[in-house]
Amino acid sequence: MMRRALSVVGVIALLFVLCPRGASAQTTKPAPHQLSLVHQTAFVGPNGTFAAELSTGDLPATTKLNLVLYNAITTRSRLDRTIAGEQLGSALFSTTATVLSATTSTTTLSLPINEKWPAPEGGTVLSESGIYPVLIEATAPNGSRIDSIVTHLLRLPSATTPTTPISLATTVVIDSPFDVSSEGSPQLSDAQLARASEQFRILSSSAATPLTLAATPFVVQALTDAGDSSARPTSQARQTLSRPYVAIDAGSLMAGGRGSLIEKEYDAGDNVLAATFEAAPDRRTQVLDPSVSPAALDRLAARGTRSVVLQSSQLRSAIINDETSVLTNRFVIEGENGTSFAAMANDDTASSRFVMTTDPVLGAHHVLAEIMMLHQEQPGASRGAAVTIPSATETAALQEFLAGLSATTGAASGSVGNSVIQPVTLDELFARTGVATASQKPIVRAWTSNEPTELGVYGNRLEQAQWDLLGLQSMLPEGGDIIAPIERTVLASAETTLESSDRLALLDNADSQLQSLTSALSLPSSQKVTLTSSSGKIPLVITNALPVAALVRITVSSPKLEFPEGTTYELVLSPSSTTRTDIAVTTRASGAFPLDVEVASSGGGLLVATSRIDVRSTAISGFGLFVSVVAGLFLLVWWGRHFRHTRRARALVADDEPSPTSGG
Repeated sequence: MMRRALSVVGVIALLFVLCPRGASAQTTKPAPHQLSLVHQTAFVGPNGTFAAELSTGDLPATTKLNLVLYNAITTRSRLDRTIAGEQLGSALFSTTATVLSATTSTTTLSLPINEKWPAPEGGTVLSESGIYPVLIEATAPNGSRIDSIVTHLLRLPSATTPTTPISLATTVVIDSPFDVSSEGSPQLSDAQLARASEQFRILSSSAATPLTLAATPFVVQALTDAGDSSARPTSQARQTLSRPYVAIDAGSLMAGGRGSLIEKEYDAGDNVLAATFEAAPDRRTQVLDPSVSPAALDRLAARGTRSVVLQSSQLRSAIINDETSVLTNRFVIEGENGTSFAAMANDDTASSRFVMTTDPVLGAHHVLAEIMMLHQEQPGASRGAAVTIPSATETAALQEFLAGLSATTGAASGSVGNSVIQPVTLDELFARTGVATASQKPIVRAWTSNEPTELGVYGNRLEQAQWDLLGLQSMLPEGGDIIAPIERTVLASAETTLESSDRLALLDNADSQLQSLTSALSLPSSQKVTLTSSSGKIPLVITNALPVAALVRITVSSPKLEFPEGTTYELVLSPSSTTRTDIAVTTRASGAFPLDVEVASSGGGLLVATSRIDVRSTAISGFGLFVSVVAGLFLLVWWGRHFRHTRRARALVADDEPSPTSGG
């Protein structure tokens, strides 16, 4: 078991770290002549026919195909070995060799089975249900093997055999990493959009099969914006999970003090999904990625999360001791504050089969074999399993797997058996699955998460962007439609696959968008006002070119003016209009001096515009007037006294006294 646990850890590290979301995880190209599976009978009834349709590539027309059936296997470790083409055991039956046709690139091999003797023509008898390895090999005329694949015949119990199927909750992840344009905009390529559209189309064709959808809202929004309606469900029966707007590293955001962004990501994501799916997504249940730390999980609890599916690789010690029990029973995990959550472990080995293969359709059938083996190893009325289909899964594998889930009775084989798998939603899984206990108490399992990474410069820029958005939202309470693109750009910057430079480019783009809105609120570039008295009002004109009303705070200041009505004013600017307000002022001096004006968002968090008004005062202050009056009175008294003195001096001269200039 130790070896298996370590292999799981390695596989999941590749699955969730190295494998690009939304792209194939296939790392090696198949050889030109490689056999590959096109379609296979998922479940075979007791008297049904197993069929495998194969793509034969460029195999020579002289190639022979042979199907060899081996004895049933009974453990997951043995299943691993047979999937690898090893330890197949003893052969039970081999079909007659089929020579390839030169006119077609596909060939179908069939194997009829009976529950009892006699054997059907060209087939054999399988008296017991189980998982039977099937080797399909291509050989040259001389008998040498050219290529081969190993799949499994899943033989169902007879309809009369008492069997309780295992509840299987399949979560389909639809996600794709986006590119950042030269302008700093997040964007998906046409190929990425087409792939997401195909994934939704496949889901619609499987509407009758209970599934859970975990779709990234950014991708859903991109499809909608492109005029693609494939994301709109044909039925509301499937469970849709609440998801962040883009894939985020929740643990690093929490550790970097940006935990508030987690709620914003989920709230924005909920709005997108609700608008598209015409129903609110489910917040109660979450499929966690390893970045979600205990502190981040508590943040999700505040939004209503009560049940979680986490990666089985996060429960390493438990898997080593009792893997299948961990995978098929509910248990409890705790957040940082001791908050308890009902939990199930995702079957990471099964999930990895979808992507860690060169033959996606074959990988889908390996997953079905893994789940049937869980049923076989952990029989019981309250057993369940969770399997997440990664976003990197090829659409052919997704379609094949869902087709298998829609035919669990074996009817497609021509014979109905007793189902061993019961497809359910995640909510149903938690309701149906029993709780693992110890001393009659639910088992609380320890779990791990990824170590957080430093946010660096991005963390500081993100904080400023969030404050600016809050200011903009307070200023434009009815501007949701014009603010939304900025908010989405900020949210997109948290995408976990982005380099720091791309994140900063997105924030630069968001800032440019914000500036284009705030620049629509403007003050005159220059203004001169003359005051002719010690008190008056200075007219202030503000233009709002936006299509919505703006709530602003005006702040005024001047070194030589006083403001009897205060230095701040809250004002509503009507849309697409110019608003005048008068600023009451008083002055104690004459001369020229500046009046500084700032326009900010309501509350003052976001500076919008500034201006300086040149004020000239020709008024005389009260003290100046007093001095002038005193001076005037002094001059008047002086002049009066001078006038009287002059008249008295003239009166002292006799009227008959000869003039010094007269002759006599």
